[in-house]
Amino acid sequence: MERRLLNPEATRAMLEERKARFEQMAAQTQAMAEQMNQLTVTVTDPNELVSVAVDSTGNLTGIQLSARIQRTNPDVVSRTIMETIAEAKRRIIEQTQAVIADTVGADSETGKAVAASLKARFDSDTEDDAR
Repeated sequence: MERRLLNPEATRAMLEERKARFEQMAAQTQAMAEQMNQLTVTVTDPNELVSVAVDSTGNLTGIQLSARIQRTNPDVVSRTIMETIAEAKRRIIEQTQAVIADTVGADSETGKAVAASLKARFDSDTEDDAR
């Protein structure tokens, strides 16, 4: 068995390169997190009965009902609210995917992990909403 001697300068250069890649990845991940924390989407249904706002985690952060809901069948109002929330969540997913692609890259391990986590979160929310 032949033993290889490590070249100290080559090893140092390799470690410096890895450190630089790690620091770049950390900066990109931080930028992604900051941008995602600022995301919010507001959607109004086509009939302008309801407007809803959701944040980057899909949490409902605001809802406005127009005065016209008083003259609208409650089942229609309820369905409209749920559909509008679903549309807002769909749009926030699109925005978060764009942030992931622009910062860490959609094909990076970090990008894939964050996207999978968000998908699981939103899929869970959809199941909860259906109950």
